[in-house]
Parts: sequence; C-alpha cells; structure tokens
Amino acid sequence: MHDYDIATTLDDLGRTFQEFKSTQQERLENLEKKTGEDPLLVQKLDRMSTAIDQAEVRLKQLEVARLRPQSMMSENPEMRGHKSAFLNYVRQGVDQDLHAYEVKALSSQTGKEGGFLIPSGLSDTLQAVLDSTSVMRQIANVREIANDALELLFDKDMADAGWALETAARDETKTPEFIKIKIPVHEMYARPRATQKLLDDATLNIEEWLSEKIAQKMAAMENTAFISGDGSGKPKGILAYDTALKGDWAWGKFEHVLSGKDGAFGDQGVDTLYDVMQALKPQYIPGACWLMSRSAQASLRKLRDANDNRHVWQPALVEGANPTLLGSPVYVSDDMPALVGGTESISLAFGNFKEAYQIVDRQGIHVLRDPYSSKPYVEFYTTRRVGGEAVNFEALKLIKFKA
Repeated sequence: MHDYDIATTLDDLGRTFQEFKSTQQERLENLEKKTGEDPLLVQKLDRMSTAIDQAEVRLKQLEVARLRPQSMMSENPEMRGHKSAFLNYVRQGVDQDLHAYEVKALSSQTGKEGGFLIPSGLSDTLQAVLDSTSVMRQIANVREIANDALELLFDKDMADAGWALETAARDETKTPEFIKIKIPVHEMYARPRATQKLLDDATLNIEEWLSEKIAQKMAAMENTAFISGDGSGKPKGILAYDTALKGDWAWGKFEHVLSGKDGAFGDQGVDTLYDVMQALKPQYIPGACWLMSRSAQASLRKLRDANDNRHVWQPALVEGANPTLLGSPVYVSDDMPALVGGTESISLAFGNFKEAYQIVDRQGIHVLRDPYSSKPYVEFYTTRRVGGEAVNFEALKLIKFKA
C-alpha cells in the first residue's frame, strides 16, 4: 500500500474512532446515572471505558509508526548498499564500496580528505533528534536548502486598499515596501569519539550512537547561536539585534518593554506581561509563545496579580505539554540570560517565532573518520551547515529587566 493510502486510511480510521468514542462515552455516562451504586455494573463500565482508552492509544501508536523514517528493508537496493557501506566505514575505516556509492551520487566532499555523506535514513534520524532537542527549532521556522544561502523577499507593509462607489474616482493606493533578506549558512562541526573496541562490539547500534552523539553537541551549539550568536561565522541570534522602546522603534530592531527594576519585575508586576502582549499586533497572537530562562520562569511562578493570585502561570495539564503564561505556551532555554537581581538583562521574549525567525539547513551531513589524532580513540569529525536570522521585527517583543 502506498504512503498516501496508509495516511488516508489512518485519518479516516481516526475520525471514525473519535465519533465512536464520543457516542460510547455518552452511553456510558447515561448508564452510570442509571446504575447508581451497583458495583458489578460499575466494574463493567470501568472495563469498557479502559478498553476504549487503550484502543485510542494503539491508534496513536500506528500514526507515530507511519511517520517514522523507512527501515532499511523498505529502502531501495542502492540506498541499502550505501547505508551498509557507511556503517562498515564507521566501524572499520575506508570502504571502497562506500566511495563508489558516493561518486555515483555525485556528492561533494567525498573520500578520505572530505569525509563521506551520511545516508538519508541516518540523516533523517539525526535531524529528528536535533528538532526534538533544540528549543528554537521547535518554535521558529525551519527550511532546508540545496545551496549556500536562502534569499527571501519580505514586505514590511500590507498593500493599501479602499472603498469606492461604482462611478467614483479611485485614489492611488500605497504599494508595499519590500526587503530582500539573504540568510547564509555557516559550517558547524562535532567530534564525538569512541574506542575501536566499542565500535567492534556487534551489539552497539552505530546509527543510534552516532545520531545521539552528534545531535546532542550540535543542538547545544546551534540553540545558543539562534538566541545570542553574533552572526560572524555563525547564525545571528534574536538577542544580537538592537532593541528600542515603542517610540524609538524602527525596522531592524526589536521592541522592548521595561520591567521597572534591574533584574526583577518592578512595581507593575503582572502588568508588564500584559504590556508586552498588548505590544504584539493581533495577527501574530495565534501561534505566539513565551521564551525564557529558568530563573525567569522561577520568578514568574512566584508572581502574583493585584488580587494576590498566581493564576497567570498554569502548569501543564498532561505529560509532554508546555505550561502556559496568560494562555500562551512557555518554552524554557538555558541559553536565555539568567534573571539576576540588580543586573540588567533580557530574560524573556514573547511573540510568533515562526514569523520572526528563520532557520536554514543546508542539505547534507559529512563524517570523516579519524583514528590518528586522539589515540586510542577514533574521532568522527562531523560537519553540517546551518544559518539563522530574524526576518520580521514586528512579530517578537522582549522584556528588558531594567529600571
């Protein structure tokens, strides 16, 4: 069955199950009202309810399984050969078969000097780990390209429009102002290492080991760059741009709201949060979220409103979900500046990051096996290219903790 057919079948099955569950839930509730304290019937109803919940869990597992990368058995023979040769290269060293596969694919930087291109299946696994580990990748916009830079044409203002009678004269409307943005990709590297004895161990899952080692190091590096990188040989982070109060704001700067106290919430308290939300245009509110440091999160959880309530912060109701602040999800990153009393900082941001910040991935990840530089360890010099810049300075607001 084709992927499209499987996806359609699962979607139809999911909708049908939800309708069935809703109907059965109503019936169960009606039966519960009628049964009163009959323990036998109550037990039967509990079992029925549990069976429905278990069926829903299995349905979700099927959907997750469909979205996983294809296994080696489902890959075409050429991709299977490439993957097998690559894993042999990781364990033992140069593999002529791998070199043949690379040359046939006309990939760049192949061979002993430049490293070998990671097969697509392993690359997808590594990318999935990166996406789940990097906070900024979860909230910003991500795009993959095949060249050295992404070029975007962004309109600062919407085109004008107006009302007119059928025979009335039409005034000339204002045309939008376009800005051309070019986001280059920068090379980043990781150098995980292992002993040859570990690599020779047949029980070691090379794919999983390599993916986790590379992804952990690269996710930490790139997330720091997406937040505070200076743009020199690395992405330019959101905190690397100038900020200004509303009256002095101009394109190319992010607007900030003052807390009224260095390193803490001032007398305005909760009102500062409302002010920063009010500063964001309505079209950016859907999909908006908060990004903050752990120390800022701790201060917010203690923050009370005028009625001495802490209802502004709501913990996650289910496992894996995000807590909310004034109705918008909260993401925590240690790369945001810490909130320290008496010290100025920008420890909290609010906005639609998918509109505000663009992450760019260059296709292809290369690995060079180096058994010589760190004996008795074997190093895997891994390179990939990533870029990132702000693209919409209206879609993100900051709180500056300053008097």
